Amino acid sequence: MAALAFGSMFLAVYMNGSSPKAEAEGAREVEVQFAKELNDGDKRVLKVGEKDDEVVLIAKYQGKIYAVGNFCSHFGVPLDGGVLFDDKVLCPAHSAGFSIITGQPDGGPGLDGLPSFPVVSRDGKYFVQIAEGSLKARVTMPLTKRDPNNHTHFVIIGGGAAGLNAAETLRQSGFSGQISLLTNENQAPYDRTLLTKAVAVGDPSKWKLRSD
Repeated sequence: MAALAFGSMFLAVYMNGSSPKAEAEGAREVEVQFAKELNDGDKRVLKVGEKDDEVVLIAKYQGKIYAVGNFCSHFGVPLDGGVLFDDKVLCPAHSAGFSIITGQPDGGPGLDGLPSFPVVSRDGKYFVQIAEGSLKARVTMPLTKRDPNNHTHFVIIGGGAAGLNAAETLRQSGFSGQISLLTNENQAPYDRTLLTKAVAVGDPSKWKLRSD
């Protein structure tokens, strides 16, 4: 069975996100001192370390407080300057979207997700749990492996960021069949947003979104 899809459209719905991770053993806790000041739809940066980039993004959605990484997985732009739309934060640079509940990517051009952190409540106070090494800038989503016994075949027309997102979304959603990406170019999908900024470089292989 074969199916056609266009690179400008997502072919599958992202995996249902789980709630923030349960309490992490051995993690240090940082109090969200401004938690009671937040209204639904508010977001604010919380400093969790000594370095300037040791921060997390705190957001309140449907009465619950969530914590995710504050730096977009695309170019590392701080997300606190973006827009919070329902349970998704949009990067102010290129509108990459991420779930503030799970950190999963929810719209290109960002391919990787954000780290998410457990938020616990005790005695009316809220604390973010930061495990060692958990402040990494990006999180690669798990991909289902190809099953040669699955003969379903998706053909994606368009080899840009949207086409690559479509292919990865299929794998993230549990699809194990065949995926083909069609493009006139001889390059693996690259970041075309750089064409207006670094076109003089002239070598798109340096801008690959994923390795071959």
